[in-house]
Amino acid sequence: MKDFKFSYDEQNDDLFIYLEGKKSAGAVEIGDFVVDFDKDENLVAIELINASKLLSKLVSKVISLTKIKSIQANITEFRNMNAIDIQVEFEGRKERVPIIIPTIKKTSPALEY
Repeated sequence: MKDFKFSYDEQNDDLFIYLEGKKSAGAVEIGDFVVDFDKDENLVAIELINASKLLSKLVSKVISLTKIKSIQANITEFRNMNAIDIQVEFEGRKERVPIIIPTIKKTSPALEY
């Protein structure tokens, strides 16, 4: 897992998780998630819109986002999906949040004409 930096905008309830010094070459928006990748398709950032609502559903204990001490993230490719595994540390505890994102690796035959 890579150590990501993070910033939380309390007023807008947005959590931005990012690798310092890395640049996004493109992003995929899925609902309240925006996932950024570099030119080599490596994960470089994740934005959670309505973060407290999302994390309260994903993390077993409702936490204040201002109490997060660290965030680690890793992306694993399998079949036609990517799994983003986010580990959040707060108040001496660590919780994992898996996010499954379907990906299309091959062009649809319908688009070849």
